[in-house]
Amino acid sequence: MNLRLSGSAMNTEQAAKIAAGEYVLEASLEEHLLVTKLLDALTLMEQLLGLQEELCTKTLYRFYRVFSGGEAGNFRKRTPVLAHLSHSPVLPQEIEEELTRMFRALHGHPVVNPLEAAAFVHHELMRIYPFDQCNELIARAAMEYELLYLGMDLYPITLSESAYNSALANYMKFGKDTELLANLRLNKLMAESREEQL
Repeated sequence: MNLRLSGSAMNTEQAAKIAAGEYVLEASLEEHLLVTKLLDALTLMEQLLGLQEELCTKTLYRFYRVFSGGEAGNFRKRTPVLAHLSHSPVLPQEIEEELTRMFRALHGHPVVNPLEAAAFVHHELMRIYPFDQCNELIARAAMEYELLYLGMDLYPITLSESAYNSALANYMKFGKDTELLANLRLNKLMAESREEQL
């Protein structure tokens, strides 16, 4: 999912070889590094789940360190224009307040639909865009972590890169999520159907 949505043409077999420690000639150095960082993020998630850490700003910083290659990380000081989403994120001085609001909305309800919560976290982090880099990876990692934290399995986004960006642009414009949530629901049903057939 992350490779495809990051614009990589690498297939599952090539990614599996890299994950197993092999060097794949067809893949770039950046793709090798990304696979390694994604595996590190999964390891981090397992550790945090063992500690029962609720998704919070500290968790985002942990993800940032993994994806940035160890940088401590600070919230961005500039406001970028995300042309592919037709969106300008919140101002730097608003980031902390917006994250607080997001986590309050996320954790403030006793009964949470895990898929809706995961999609909400993903879209809100993309709307806020808290860091100078790695925001897309952090948003998807936070989405996956929220699913795991709420007792679900990992359900990947199977939208194409263009459909994914279109779904995000629609959220930025209208504040509603339909495509990504529908995709997560479909992939959950497909996973459950496969389990029933086994």
